[in-house]
Amino acid sequence: MRCLYTSDYESHKSRNPARVDGTLGWFLSHEKYRQWHEEKSGLLWVTADPGCGKSVLAAFLVDELKIQSSLRQDQTGMQGAPEMVEPRDTVCFFFFKDDNQEQKTATFALSALLHQLFSVKPVLLRHAVNDYKSKGEKFTQEFGTLWRIFKAATTDRECGSVICIVDALDECDGSTRKDLIDSLVRMYTSPSSTGQMLLKFILTSRPYGWIERPFSRLPSIRLKAEEQTPAISADIELFVISEVEALGNAWRLTDGDRINLRDKFIQGADRTFLWVSLIFKILHGSQTATRRKFLDTLDYLPSDLDTVYEKILGDSCDPEVAKRILQIVVAATRPLTLDEMDIALAIQPNHKAIEDLEPYRLYSAETTVKDICGLFVKVIDSKIYLIHQTAKEFLTKRSTTAQPATERPAWKQSLCPVESNLTLAKSCIYYLLFTVFETRPLAPHRQWEIDGFAKKHVFLDYAANNWAAHALEAGMWEEEELSTTALEVFKSGSGRLLTWFLVYQKAVDRRYFDFTIINSLAVASCIGHEKAVKLLIQKGEDINRGRSLYCNALNVAALRENRIVVKLLLNRGAIVYLYGSEFRNLLEVNGYLSRPMSEAITNS
Repeated sequence: MRCLYTSDYESHKSRNPARVDGTLGWFLSHEKYRQWHEEKSGLLWVTADPGCGKSVLAAFLVDELKIQSSLRQDQTGMQGAPEMVEPRDTVCFFFFKDDNQEQKTATFALSALLHQLFSVKPVLLRHAVNDYKSKGEKFTQEFGTLWRIFKAATTDRECGSVICIVDALDECDGSTRKDLIDSLVRMYTSPSSTGQMLLKFILTSRPYGWIERPFSRLPSIRLKAEEQTPAISADIELFVISEVEALGNAWRLTDGDRINLRDKFIQGADRTFLWVSLIFKILHGSQTATRRKFLDTLDYLPSDLDTVYEKILGDSCDPEVAKRILQIVVAATRPLTLDEMDIALAIQPNHKAIEDLEPYRLYSAETTVKDICGLFVKVIDSKIYLIHQTAKEFLTKRSTTAQPATERPAWKQSLCPVESNLTLAKSCIYYLLFTVFETRPLAPHRQWEIDGFAKKHVFLDYAANNWAAHALEAGMWEEEELSTTALEVFKSGSGRLLTWFLVYQKAVDRRYFDFTIINSLAVASCIGHEKAVKLLIQKGEDINRGRSLYCNALNVAALRENRIVVKLLLNRGAIVYLYGSEFRNLLEVNGYLSRPMSEAITNS
């Protein structure tokens, strides 16, 4: 059960603001939603443009459907005998987000859905037991296995009705998104499945054709919120009225001022919830001294989302630090904590201990980050996020060709992904080169201490698990000076290599490595970095170092199914080690394995 808890799905849901009272009534009364609601099985795909409240809708539906399910069970229980009580709906959910590694893939989504389902119906755990026994926690990384378990559990007679709300399908990683959509389409078009299921899905996404095409095989299942202009406009008006009331009270505005302010917003150029929300936040933070000056600022409000973003960042008190913070936030594989951001910002190439950072650290990380980046970032549970997915799209360059500064605003498309990854890769590497990780490393036979050690060294978990990916995305292996620095982290026999790799392996899979005989080439092969492997061989690393099954570079690459690295090592003359025997090519291995295993082991 615990191994399915791979993401903090509850906190991911709570990232979204609550709906304003009176909004979204149009959705609950929409013909397609009502049809979906009345059916025992079915899928409803809800599309809407960016910033129009899809995630708020999804969060609201989770709460609303849970309340409805509880009320229906209570009412049914009062009216009939206990054995006649209709099973309560199990409502499960997942919110995809492009800015968080544990919200980006369908394997995380399925793990979350199963964890919620099994928490309500523990008897269904039987469908996962065999896979857990044979594969351990690794089964949570396999989409096919998770989907098979999910399908078996939801068609079990003891399961009852299940409702799944999955938000922002367009922000799911491409390969697993395809797996998820294809599996849903097959399930809802298979006569053998639909007859047994009490399973309903609501999916939300932007209205992209590449999501629509695979769903075209299903009946009419799409609710196009982007075409519900009058309904969305009415909801935005309710939102505006609510915000005007709060702002009017704060600035002691007259009734006439409030009406003018309301009308200005309702007639705004960019009629999205996000635009309205950001403008109100800007007004709430206004530094003007008088009500008159405050009202004068209303004549100069940004007319669209891009202009809002430019204004927010244009008002930064330190644009240089703001850019560095945003590079880190955009490149990070998961939201960094305030303490992690503080270290990532402060660290320099010459720092060898955490004490060296003290003169460069922020006086108050949360206050400073908010002061410098304004409304462009938000802090939730001490973790830093961009205000919205559109903020990332606004910042990030879509091509490697730079536009002249005169042809674009100061901040739009100002962040190059390569440069952003390089910024974070350097922070990670400089941290891993701290002296303490060499002189007082983790011990391979005391792996239970990893969590406590990583908690003590705040940035270690992120740096150990992600430095190599950032280095690859930044092209560090192509630059001699940068690659030399990166190779220091790979130094064979070093305490720091042992330390960061123990942390990395704990997050991935500990079964396939001998930590007592660790070497750089085997580690590089394990994580699948072809360019690092090439560079290490060029630097003279012994390609056949490590004679044990789980420490030889070729064996580890094969166990990790890193085909490119396996081919590279074989082409460079690597020897296969198997049960104590050595083989020069894969044909010999095949011949060896074709014998009975007892004979092979006896003769080895």
